Amino acid sequence: MRKLFYLLVVVISLSVPYGCNQNGTEPITEPYLKYKTSDYNAAIAHEWMQLGYQMIKDNFLFGPHAARTYGYLGLTVYEAVHRGIPSAKSLAGQINDYPEAAYFDEGKSYDWGVVMCAAMETVYPALMDNMSSAQRSTVQLLAEQQEAQMMNKGLTQEIFESSRDYGTRVGLKIVERIRKDGRDVIRNIVPQLPDRDAAHPWFWDRTTYNQNPTEPMWGTIRTFVIDNSQSCEGEAPYAYSVDPNSPFYKDAKEVFDVARTPENKALAYHFDNGPGRTCSPACHWVSITEQLLKEENRDLAFAAKAYCVVGFAAADAFSAAWYMKYKYNLMRPATYLKEQFDPNYEALLGTPPYPDYTSGSSAIGGAAPTVLVPLFGDRAFVDRTHVGSPLYTPDGGPFILPERSFSSITDCGLQQAESRIVGGVHFRRACSESLKMGRCVGGTIMNRLDFGF
Repeated sequence: MRKLFYLLVVVISLSVPYGCNQNGTEPITEPYLKYKTSDYNAAIAHEWMQLGYQMIKDNFLFGPHAARTYGYLGLTVYEAVHRGIPSAKSLAGQINDYPEAAYFDEGKSYDWGVVMCAAMETVYPALMDNMSSAQRSTVQLLAEQQEAQMMNKGLTQEIFESSRDYGTRVGLKIVERIRKDGRDVIRNIVPQLPDRDAAHPWFWDRTTYNQNPTEPMWGTIRTFVIDNSQSCEGEAPYAYSVDPNSPFYKDAKEVFDVARTPENKALAYHFDNGPGRTCSPACHWVSITEQLLKEENRDLAFAAKAYCVVGFAAADAFSAAWYMKYKYNLMRPATYLKEQFDPNYEALLGTPPYPDYTSGSSAIGGAAPTVLVPLFGDRAFVDRTHVGSPLYTPDGGPFILPERSFSSITDCGLQQAESRIVGGVHFRRACSESLKMGRCVGGTIMNRLDFGF
């Protein structure tokens, strides 16, 4: 069934116009700019990102791994096509542990769609954990179908082969980084986490829901732009207390007192991005980015930059959040509320299998708007990521979700952070500090990277 879905995606892609739009094309003297990236429909990039979305969802990857995946897919899109953008600069030497760009022959002509296909076909198998043979076939099939569309516009075999060769080299450079970023080192390490006891009542209680910790070593993964996972570290959580006048108790009571109104449920449900649904907060923001790109009819050059920065924002925000999660090992609201308020308390959303502090969803809610607003403006939009999607929660289901309107991109990030409190899965302190941390991540990305356009 899954293979049939993938085949359907590719077949549908045949109806999307590819290739060059020659309106406004300036005279070109350099052979490698015979085709310019800005002349291409961004649909070819959208389809590669959609494929990542589906694979992450089908493989039930958790938030940090999904975010890392999009960091690499965004980098691949941009590095594959940046040479077709006059004045654009490679990110080699600008991001961590990516010192050198792939060799490029300026005396040849290239088709940037073919370059991207070859790069993606090289990167995907190295990037995706537990990639099935059906998924590998889908990657190859999508590349072949897109390449066929490129050839139909009259490419010579020489340009096709030069493009495939260059795209493969781009992909191999990125694969080098994938293999050295620390993911393989921690893959099978399960560290001994401290147990909750009478001396440490604030520790995360894994026994409440019989949970195994998700990616406790993720803070050691190499970040893309921020120096390391500690670079944007926020303040510590409130000190644990059962005193009704303490900040910790007040934060907990706020979660307990949330009214389960239709409005609050709609907010919580819209940003529920667990494994197997939208596949993570990273996937949700990539979906939002795609919707904005399509609505504004942006070309491949603009899309490559947008996917790159939102991928970096997701990856580095989750690295920062995950470092703090296992530094503080703070209990989830449900544990405290069961003990201090109501032994039958259950959060509106399912409680995730990792500590409360800090919030990955809130961190990307700060980081993604920070990198997207400079590109799109802080504009209103309608998010259709979940339209028609069924959701099951501890309150029942399925709930069929609608679209949701936002007054601005920044407002979307703020609502995402608020949704975690309404959903009962985070204390407010975790969300507010994570927003600040995410904005630090996003600001660092926009301040450090020079795309050249």
